[in-house]
Amino acid sequence: MTARTTTHATVIAVDDPVEVAAGAGFVLSVRVSCPAGCDLSAVPIEATAPDGVTTIVKLAARDADSGETREIALKAPLQVGQHIWRLSCPTHDSGGAHHEACLSPVAVHTRPHETSLAVWAIPSPVVTGKPFTIKVGAKSAMGCDLAGKRIAVCDEAGAVLASGALGATPWPGTSALYWTELALVAPPEAGMFSWSATFDTAGLAVPHRGASSRFSIAIVNPPAHRLTVKVVERNTAAPIENAHVRLGAYRAATGGSGLAELMLPKGSYDLDVWKSGYEAPTTAVAIDADMTVEVAIVALPEENPDAAWLM
Repeated sequence: MTARTTTHATVIAVDDPVEVAAGAGFVLSVRVSCPAGCDLSAVPIEATAPDGVTTIVKLAARDADSGETREIALKAPLQVGQHIWRLSCPTHDSGGAHHEACLSPVAVHTRPHETSLAVWAIPSPVVTGKPFTIKVGAKSAMGCDLAGKRIAVCDEAGAVLASGALGATPWPGTSALYWTELALVAPPEAGMFSWSATFDTAGLAVPHRGASSRFSIAIVNPPAHRLTVKVVERNTAAPIENAHVRLGAYRAATGGSGLAELMLPKGSYDLDVWKSGYEAPTTAVAIDADMTVEVAIVALPEENPDAAWLM
């Protein structure tokens, strides 16, 4: 009488469900085992992709540290959604026992690639009704080529103010920030406006999520008067060079004589002066003619690096 061969189960275990970007490579960590502790290191695993292509993976030798874990390198489909890989082991004899075949489906979720937007070279301020330009760029998180794709600037209501195609060459110093320059016209009324840049991902070979980025722009009335700001050190009356002067959206910096000039519309402003190492007051200024204002700033005492040891 022939002895009957013992039959054991084969178990395939996979790490947590996988989510990857569409078209990206990824790795599944797969373990094959027998509840009775048989050595299944020589048993191949077949990984069948959603398109029917099968990859066979073997563990060359038993590795106690790995627990018979196999790393299977795969590539996600370009379509966004859920895709099923089928991992299987054939029937086999190992460790003196017969093992059943095993089939384990693995769901892999694919998502679009992320994109990001940048807006720069925004002039400030912009005079009502006047043309100006800004630079807008888009980048794929995976570094995909975005050349020729459409990008637009919209107002608060979503109306398109300008649009254009991204250029063929990334911005200097970046690997994949594709950009273009857009021509705009300032609205007829003054104020702070919040516009947005939007990126259309339609037509990309690899699915991407669209992106938008808000930015603010100051629109002002035409300047009518010249304001000259003289910045001096309060105790010595010495002119201060490279002090930053700001009146709302208007900015300038002093030259070697401590002077800065700005053209401003009629109105009331808070005049702020800043320079590292100095303290300056805020000065209220009413502009109704060409005028000169002097601002005295105070040098702050230098910190003594040994002060903590002198207490």
